[in-house]
Parts: sequence; C-alpha cells; structure tokens
Amino acid sequence: MIKRTVFASLAALAICSPALAIEKPADATVGFNALSSAYPSSGFNEILESYGLSLPADNVAAVPKSYAMAADGKVSFNDTFKAYNPVQYHSIFTAYGLLLSPEDVSSKLGISSYATVKDGEVVFGSAKLAFNGEEWEHILAAYSLPAVPAPAPVMPMDSDGDGVIDANDDCPGTPSGVVVDERGCWALASNLLFDHDSAVIKADFYPVLDKTKKVFNDHPELEVTVEGHANSKGPEAYNQKLSERRAKAVVDYLVNKAGISASRLDYVGKGELSPAYSNDTEMGLAKNRRVEFTPKQ
Repeated sequence: MIKRTVFASLAALAICSPALAIEKPADATVGFNALSSAYPSSGFNEILESYGLSLPADNVAAVPKSYAMAADGKVSFNDTFKAYNPVQYHSIFTAYGLLLSPEDVSSKLGISSYATVKDGEVVFGSAKLAFNGEEWEHILAAYSLPAVPAPAPVMPMDSDGDGVIDANDDCPGTPSGVVVDERGCWALASNLLFDHDSAVIKADFYPVLDKTKKVFNDHPELEVTVEGHANSKGPEAYNQKLSERRAKAVVDYLVNKAGISASRLDYVGKGELSPAYSNDTEMGLAKNRRVEFTPKQ
C-alpha cells in the first residue's frame, strides 16, 4: 500500500548544529483546548507564538493557503476553524522553523495517528485530525528548534511528486503516474464520465479508464476504493444512490474491460456528504460531481 514519507525541511541544518527543545512558558495566557477541536489559524498562531515561535513571511508559501497569506512582507491569518492532516500540520510547523527527527518521533511522540517511524524515516498519517490539548503538547514536545536559525526560506515540499505541494495536498500518497486535480487527488469529473442522471460510462472515456491499468501494473501493492460523489442539488437519498451506481460502474469497467483484479478494487457512494468544493457556486457544484480514486493505506 502507498505510504507517505516526509523528511524535515531543515534536516541538513540539524546535522550541523544541535537542536533545542521547545517549551511553553509557564506564564502563557493561551493554550490548546482540552477536548479535540479544530482551530482558526489566528488562534493556532497565537498558541505557537506563546512557545516563542513565529511564521516568517518568506515561509508562508510552504503552509496551506487556508492557513496564512503574505503580502508586502506581512503575514495574515483568519478566523476559520479548520483541521488538517498530519502532513499539512508538519508543513506548518517546519515553516515556523521546527525540526522533527525519527529519533524524537520514536522516543517522544507516542501518537501513531500523527507520525511513526519506518525504516528510519518519519511516516505521517494522511487523515484530517483534530487533537486534544494533551496530544498537541506531546506533538510539539517531539519537535525542536535548530540552534542557529535557518538562513533561507523553507522550500515547499511535494513528497508524493504529484505536482501539488504537501501544504495544499488533500490526498497525500497518490501513486506515481497518476494525474491529480488541484487538490492533489486522483479524481475524474462525473459530467465527463456520465451523461446527466446516468450511470452508464460514455464510450469517449474508455481510453482514460484503460490507462488506469498501467498504474496498477506499476504498483503491484496498490488497492483502491472508488468513491462516487454528488453535489447538493436534488434529493439527498437520490444523490446517494446515483453516486453508488456510478462508482460501481467504474469498478465494473476496470475489472471487466481494463483487466484489473477485483480483489484490488472496491467502491462506495458518498452522495453529497463529502463536498470538496463549495456548493454555493456553479463551478463548485460541477467539481463536486466527481469519481475519486482513494488508495488504501
């Protein structure tokens, strides 16, 4: 199965100078919530600043666009509550100048849903998570600062090589050879695959699905869930059934026509419950009508 491996952006600096543990001052007036929760970036930044950290404007390009923006050398945050996946959290922490070594993950972290170590490398989880205060303190305790500040901006990372940097990648770990959308996800537009209100794949799209066979051949360990999605127009129950039929149609084609083993594929209909875009615009409605291929972790 496909796993996501990410190296600390400042690892080279850590080799040259000892790392310094970060600690929250005893008199800090802000902190993490006791219960698991998402944070607005303004609040998350305030907590990190209480640890003595700051986000340089030059490093904003390495964090999710929904976290911070920079203009004229100034960094701006927002009040939108949002949870990220561990890869994206790591991109935020490294942009603040923090390091995370395999040794510290093994000895200090203790939260496998955030990161583990495999073959001497840090492997991050891929699910979007909201941690509680105790968990966040454990996570930050595993990070450290280099003894000398980094002399250059953090370069945005693209660990799975799909052309979408980690900070903006909603689907980490896509296999090589896959064409992804702007979210970094392996997805196809339903309106291209199917006619309106239909679950019959259009013949024009057979060659696109046929090319999927090469991806499976190149990755013999790959197993995929094909997800059908719909936008919020129409009855929810109807959208659910249509998304299921469309996902099943794609799996049936890949098995019966493209020659992919049925044991490597399953399908699920998500209906309108997992929008990737806003349903308040025509563009968002169109993009939410999609079939998405999700590698199993």
